[in-house]
Amino acid sequence: MSRLGAEPRINARLIPQFKGQTVRFTAKVLKMSGDTATVESSDKQEVGVILARDTHIATTFVEIIAMVKDDLTLKCLTSIDLGDSIDMKAVNNVVDFANSSKGAGVLS
Repeated sequence: MSRLGAEPRINARLIPQFKGQTVRFTAKVLKMSGDTATVESSDKQEVGVILARDTHIATTFVEIIAMVKDDLTLKCLTSIDLGDSIDMKAVNNVVDFANSSKGAGVLS
């Protein structure tokens, strides 16, 4: 596992590019069941998340720091509650900019 802190911010469209890497993923929690969750990414796609044993999500929106698995699910390492209202369009714009040639490395 990599040291936490400089993970790239991604959306669902970018998941395949980050297999085996640690990422930051802002999402809306749609459903939690046992040790898994279904979330909606900033680009409006559903993604499966395997929760860490001590994961406690208490709000609608969350930033998940996770390892991208080979099957394109996310294995949660830790999470940060973001509250019950967030502008996901703005989040997606930040992700797109950070992963563009103009923003590469600027907003990690």
